[in-house]
Amino acid sequence: MKSNQKLSVQKYFKTRVRKLPLHECFINKQYKESGLAQILISRKQASGKYVYVVFLLDVFCLGLKNVMFNFNFNKNEYEEMKHQLFQSEPFIPIDIVDAHNLIFGIIDIAEDIGFKPHKDFAIAEYILDTDLINDGIDEIEIGKNGKPLFIAGPHDNVKRIIKILDRTLGKDGYEFMQDVDF
Repeated sequence: MKSNQKLSVQKYFKTRVRKLPLHECFINKQYKESGLAQILISRKQASGKYVYVVFLLDVFCLGLKNVMFNFNFNKNEYEEMKHQLFQSEPFIPIDIVDAHNLIFGIIDIAEDIGFKPHKDFAIAEYILDTDLINDGIDEIEIGKNGKPLFIAGPHDNVKRIIKILDRTLGKDGYEFMQDVDF
């Protein structure tokens, strides 16, 4: 294949990924406590290689903060990526329907507050199948103790986020914490 004919990651995701069989789905075990869910969804290509997406969700406030995706990973490359991902905390299997409900539920709620999902969701979403969403999505809540909780991280535009929260929820409609580690 000539280099100008190579299939780009974006084109591959848009045209083929949704049709591939699900391989596995994991979530970090402590996401309810930390407020950050990392969900890994992978599918197996006909070649035996893997395609995957890692969704980083702020389940306390901001919604989908980041995504990482790729395809054509051989078994060793895929296992190394998982090893790197799982190094910081334990991951556990999650039912694919529950993963879909959590991803789409958190994104929807965050959008209602005023936060758009990460720009690369436009590509990464092709690993998902909206037909898998069920009534469990109605039970997804954002925040902690009944209110959105914004924990400012090192890459957050705190002033912009506070302005959005004040406008959509009011000054008493959310909680705010500044991370002291940055």
